[in-house]
Amino acid sequence: MKKAGDILGDYMRNLHLNIEKGNSSVFKSWCKIAGEDMISHSAVKDISNGILVVEADHPGWIQLLQMRKKKILKNVKNYYPELDIIDVRFILTKSHRDDYQGNH
Repeated sequence: MKKAGDILGDYMRNLHLNIEKGNSSVFKSWCKIAGEDMISHSAVKDISNGILVVEADHPGWIQLLQMRKKKILKNVKNYYPELDIIDVRFILTKSHRDDYQGNH
């Protein structure tokens, strides 16, 4: 008979592996989540504390993404419910952020 600590440890390791697989899939399936027109200008940057962070290469693309935010969040929740994503945030890529701040 397994100890409760061993069972819990096995469960947590399995849960972590499943979440990691889900994370990888979110990164790979951005086209399916956001739409084909978004993939050449945006990408999933990070997932942390239930927040999906999406990076875009121009403020105009961020604006378009923000208009689709509800749909993106719904798609993520439908495709990857195990990730418990509660919000989507959009950021400008660092190289482009510097351009817009005048830091050439």
